[in-house]
Amino acid sequence: MIPLILIASLAAAGPYDDGVKALREQRFTDAKSSLEQAISAQDRTVDAYWELGWAHWTLKDYPAAATAWRKVKELDPTHAELEQWLKAAEVRAALVEVQTKGGVVDERAADGQGLSLYAVGDTMMGSDLRRGKSGLPADDGQLIFEPVRDAMIDAYITFANLEGPLANGLPSTKCREGSTACYAFRTPTRYTAGLLHGGVDVVSLANNHAMDLGVAGQDATMAALDAAGIAHAGRYGDIASIEVNGLKVAFLAAHSGSCCLNVNEIDEVVGAIALADRDHDLVVLSFHGGAEGSGARHVPGKTEIAWGERRGDLKKLSHAAVDAGADLILGHGPHVLRAMEVYKGRLIAYSLGNFVGYRQFGAGEYTGTSAVLQVELAANGVLRSGAIVPLVLNGESAPVPDPTGRAWTQINELSAKDFPETGVKLSETGTF
Repeated sequence: MIPLILIASLAAAGPYDDGVKALREQRFTDAKSSLEQAISAQDRTVDAYWELGWAHWTLKDYPAAATAWRKVKELDPTHAELEQWLKAAEVRAALVEVQTKGGVVDERAADGQGLSLYAVGDTMMGSDLRRGKSGLPADDGQLIFEPVRDAMIDAYITFANLEGPLANGLPSTKCREGSTACYAFRTPTRYTAGLLHGGVDVVSLANNHAMDLGVAGQDATMAALDAAGIAHAGRYGDIASIEVNGLKVAFLAAHSGSCCLNVNEIDEVVGAIALADRDHDLVVLSFHGGAEGSGARHVPGKTEIAWGERRGDLKKLSHAAVDAGADLILGHGPHVLRAMEVYKGRLIAYSLGNFVGYRQFGAGEYTGTSAVLQVELAANGVLRSGAIVPLVLNGESAPVPDPTGRAWTQINELSAKDFPETGVKLSETGTF
């Protein structure tokens, strides 16, 4: 016999509750129907519009998601996280409309002014979530850049993937208490001093740690970078635009999460590149994708999986990006160096590996091999020259110069194996 209390509870459930339940069970079409009924019945109307937006989002109907969230804004302008997700839906709706017809690779002559651009991979300057102050380096992160600073500061633009949010004391609900297999980072906002000391001009915020502290952490990160004058690319609509040496350069960032351009949605990334290419001389795509660890050093040419998540077919994505107008591709995420190739005159670095992961990242033979990528691009995006400055991570997973050139050996071997026709070939001094 069903208890009377349970019968009363079931009877009290309305279309809103049915819709939320369907969302949790990933029955998105059913959720949409129930939430539309809830709105008609005035059953928690604001909440129903909010959840209806998510039903449309998961069904990839971004114009409808934006319409639902605009209604939330009309009824409750201060609704939590509304601004970010409404903007994301509007951007994704606009990208659906972008059409690229034929190749748009810039075929202008490669002479004239150019651009020096340096790049490093996954950068996490310490976290106070697990170890408190012992998880943070001294001098607001400046000391960890000092040994390699000379290899980073002479470029017009220096790029890094910022692995983890900058925030002061915000809580994280990402990991369960006592978990040893889950990682969440939080670096104080004053550590922008370290990035500035290292000459970093622009960072990617599109990675699997971008939301370690939720939307509030992402907001805090962007505010701290803005205050420091460091450009950033991450959320939908967040494009870094930098003007140097008479050239206007756009940075776009993608990964496999929901906040940002998605590495699995190639048409969407292509659309974003095509839009950026309309009013920029050069377009750089940063992606955080691929499997992770020492067993993921090769580019397989198919969709990669990490922790049960699809993390992109990175060769297909990169070639499509260049075809759409991207002039340089900077990959990161596998925590190891990967191959580099030149496709239609444009450099694709499939993974720049770990750069710094203070007292958090591993520093093994492959995960502890690092590099600074230095390239000179022509005004049309063609690669003029390049070099790899070899680094290794020390016992605290901070970068130091590597006189043995381990990075050179690894990149040459991987590039020859994965891209025998188009892979880069480093000289004995690391130039190409």
